[in-house]
Amino acid sequence: MPTIRISDKSLQRLKAWAEPLEDSADSALAKALDAAERHRDTQGPEPAPPVAEPEPGSATGPKLPQKAFREPLLEAIYELGGSAHARDVRPVLKERMEPRLRAGDYEQVSSGDERWWNAACWERNDLVKEGYLRRDSPRGVWALSDVGVNLVKYGLERQSESFVEHLLAFPEGGEESDFEQPRSGPRPLDP
Repeated sequence: MPTIRISDKSLQRLKAWAEPLEDSADSALAKALDAAERHRDTQGPEPAPPVAEPEPGSATGPKLPQKAFREPLLEAIYELGGSAHARDVRPVLKERMEPRLRAGDYEQVSSGDERWWNAACWERNDLVKEGYLRRDSPRGVWALSDVGVNLVKYGLERQSESFVEHLLAFPEGGEESDFEQPRSGPRPLDP
């Protein structure tokens, strides 16, 4: 079942549709939607809402969520020796993320940076708070903590194991294998 978050103000409005000790949030929401649909059906189609101009600095296109930068950021720092200046992390991270970046990720934010880099910097702050990156590294230097190093190593080992498992899943070449056996019967003509 999906989880939704609503403001306190909206929750109070939703409670107005609920019967105390009888309705759940879901049933109160269903009542409100039923009433809105009945109203719409008697009033005719509602005009389309006006298209709002985006606020300066807001995304106008699809973009990756900030958490999408977590693992690639840790791996990029690890690849750079476990510690690197932000200016050195940026190109490595961009190369890793480029196939996944969306139109909104390339928009500029108020600092002049592209949105993807801004998201990566915010994710870096979260990683510091969570103890995966060091708090005491020199300004501008992003350094893995011991916990961060272990996390990246564990992730790389898991990737390696899954690749080996993938290879082991292929059948061996042999008499009963379809792999690397000459075909019997007529072969299709080459065009």
